Amino acid sequence: MLVLALIGFFVWRQYTSPFPLSVPKDRTLVDSFHAHRQTFETLVEMAAKDAAIASNNTSESLSAARRFEYARLLSQIDAKMQMGFDSTGVAFSSAHGGIGLSIGPGWEKGITYLRAVPSRVGQIVHNLDTDPGHDDMYLVPIEGDWYVFYQRTDYD
Repeated sequence: MLVLALIGFFVWRQYTSPFPLSVPKDRTLVDSFHAHRQTFETLVEMAAKDAAIASNNTSESLSAARRFEYARLLSQIDAKMQMGFDSTGVAFSSAHGGIGLSIGPGWEKGITYLRAVPSRVGQIVHNLDTDPGHDDMYLVPIEGDWYVFYQRTDYD
């Protein structure tokens, strides 16, 4: 019975906590960025061209061939990675969670490329390996316009 209770607690924490145990460490994300930098750069170039008609790599407004190319390139980095984009930049989400409702609390962490001034997008911090404590967008510089990001909403 105790084992089931512990498993239940772990599952509950993974889906309801703003910073569950499965959140990737900054070093893991930075290492992934360096290992796949050219692929990330290619995806940013594609997103810049598509941002006027789509907000993510799976949008139905993109051709099937274009969606396939996004999926092919993303799978070279991480098959679970999701991608969103707009005029301010491109976000590559490596992990996300929350209650699972469109209006409930949620979080995500990954790598972002910013065309906008970073301080207008979020708070610049030195490390995101622990819960920053409040709802916001947080950024750790990697290099140039590239950042590790962590965003949490509706937990405060």
